[in-house]
Amino acid sequence: MQNLKDINWNHLYYFYEVSRAQSLKKASEYIGVTSATLSEQIKRLEEKFGRKLFHRDYKGLTLTADGELLFNKAKHIFEEGSRVLEYFSGDVVGGYPVSVGIEETLSYDLAIEFSSQYWDLYTQYGIVNTVRQPEHETLIDNLKHGNIDWGISLKKPKGKSLAFEEIGSFEVVFCCSEDLFDKFKDPKDILGNIPFAQTSWDKNVNEIISEHLRNHGIMPKEKIFSDHQDFIKKLCERGRCVMFLPYNPLGDYQGLKTFSLDKPIKTSLYAIWKKSEEGMIPIIKLKELIQSKLTDYPERYEDIDFQIEISEVSDELLK
Repeated sequence: MQNLKDINWNHLYYFYEVSRAQSLKKASEYIGVTSATLSEQIKRLEEKFGRKLFHRDYKGLTLTADGELLFNKAKHIFEEGSRVLEYFSGDVVGGYPVSVGIEETLSYDLAIEFSSQYWDLYTQYGIVNTVRQPEHETLIDNLKHGNIDWGISLKKPKGKSLAFEEIGSFEVVFCCSEDLFDKFKDPKDILGNIPFAQTSWDKNVNEIISEHLRNHGIMPKEKIFSDHQDFIKKLCERGRCVMFLPYNPLGDYQGLKTFSLDKPIKTSLYAIWKKSEEGMIPIIKLKELIQSKLTDYPERYEDIDFQIEISEVSDELLK
């Protein structure tokens, strides 16, 4: 074969669906052709490539090493094909995974909870993957180039091609050891004289905190930057530095004293997506979740059977 026209794409598609279903019967029901037709078409594909794609025995079909390699390649082709079909037809197609870019920040708990709820809304159409984004600019660049489907960031995007909505907010408070706090008359003096610790990767929150300190006339004598939040927290517990953490209404800070200069610093989180893809099912489901504002959990949020049903697990495999 020297050209794309030399392959029968139906044969490749049938192979893909059989591999995905791990069953001739299930694939035939999904596609709407007989199991015998599928088996014959796959044999022709094997002859065309000159390679064996399945092991055939009394247990059924299992992929060979060449079959696994071809499936991984075909998977990408047909997942992208589903995206194209959905984009241009306007119909709900699904059948492809979604990648969610999450900016690295203190507010991971809120972002992860939001993404976890999104799973329940989208999982009938495909898998949800999350991708770490070191900063806002990286997230926006990946979004514009199609490397992620939508993202979560601390900053609103610029540009007319992108849309956004607030998905929640969190508060930030300062922390130090209880013994260190009791040594000072005024909390401002703690922030100005004890080393002030920040994670080196949470740039947006760092900017917000720095501006807050400047507005109160505070300039820390020394700053500590670390990639490791636990390292900073360990130093803080021992009275070696001051740090900031998301506000926990339950007050479980394990020996740390929390304080604010006037009131906690409130920071918002935003979901961002391309306006041109608002008709796609990933963004339709995203907007549905945004409307709930994390107050209404998906209907079967803690129901284990939900994923079993979506995955079409046979009753024969269950206790």
